[in-house]
Amino acid sequence: MSEVIYTIGTVLFGGGIGDTAYYEVEGLYRNGALRYAIAYDYKQNKVPSSKIKRLKYLKYLDMPLGFTRARIFPVLPQYEVMNNLFDSIASRYVDGAEVFYGWMNMSLNQIKRAKKLGIKTIVECASSYPLYQLKILEEEYRKWNIPFKIRSQKIYLKALKEIKEADFIKIPSDFVQETFIKNGIPEEKLIKIPFGVDLEKFQPKDNYNNEIFRAVFVGTVSIRKGVPYLLKAWSELNLKDAQLYVVGAISPDVKMIIAKYSKLKSIIFTGRVKDIVPILRESDVFVFPSIEEGSALVTYEAMASGLPSVVTYNSGSIVRDEKDGFVIPIRDVKSLKDRIQYFYDNPSEVKRMGKNARKHVEEYTWYNYGENLYNELKRFGLL
Repeated sequence: MSEVIYTIGTVLFGGGIGDTAYYEVEGLYRNGALRYAIAYDYKQNKVPSSKIKRLKYLKYLDMPLGFTRARIFPVLPQYEVMNNLFDSIASRYVDGAEVFYGWMNMSLNQIKRAKKLGIKTIVECASSYPLYQLKILEEEYRKWNIPFKIRSQKIYLKALKEIKEADFIKIPSDFVQETFIKNGIPEEKLIKIPFGVDLEKFQPKDNYNNEIFRAVFVGTVSIRKGVPYLLKAWSELNLKDAQLYVVGAISPDVKMIIAKYSKLKSIIFTGRVKDIVPILRESDVFVFPSIEEGSALVTYEAMASGLPSVVTYNSGSIVRDEKDGFVIPIRDVKSLKDRIQYFYDNPSEVKRMGKNARKHVEEYTWYNYGENLYNELKRFGLL
């Protein structure tokens, strides 16, 4: 069987994309297709240490707000520096396998080396096509008369080079696929696999509270997530005995916008929350009006919690319109109002669609995600 060298510039199972990457590595290993994985470090034991090449010193260089970062990288963007450093060092280990698999912005040198050695290459893109992402966010910030700042133009340029160089691009949703195809990337180059969710951690609530209708948003409170549209819709609805929980760190770009909603008693800004499980379990409806995503993990978590959802198509979710909730266009305050009002007026539909959502998302376990990756690589003739 062909084997895969898998690389990512973070800690496997260390949170964020590190968790997603871990389940990919585990799936490859479980099916005998993993040569080895290269990462900063590794926080699991289901894959033997002999299959992991740890670059621990990079983990310490990348410590947030740390002494090392401040002294070594006082000017250059940290994200760009660390990804380039990882890419350069990891490229030395790309050899002895039939397939290379890396993450976007972390893989260009490795892809080039793999291609010289005749190794097939895959790059994972967890968000929309880079130029689409840049364009839609520029438009959105301009709409709200807020300066749009990007971390580094070089990040986008590197991503475009990786897309061009790689034999295949792994993506998570129909929305992302659409943005790639519209920008000239052949569909046959795209490996589409939705993400997964921990069904034991995220569970539906045992009973329903009919006294207070609670809608919840979870994510960075920002322009990108479409929060201004949600706040406007909620304030105009002015529902009786209803609350909107806005859960997540507040980005500086929306502080002026949300200030005018801060006095509304029906809107609760919680800030960053360590554990969102209790909040999801005590809510009735999940609302996620994001402008641009790949496939937001929180949409899976809300479904696993038994919540019907109101999401934008651009959220990249697996929500089925009118079955698990509603899928609406971006920037559409009227649709937000109509769909939230529908759930407010129809508690039986909250229960029905919530049950549908839970049942549907049960197909998307992290175990199945690892299996789906392995099976898709086989289908594409890579294994």
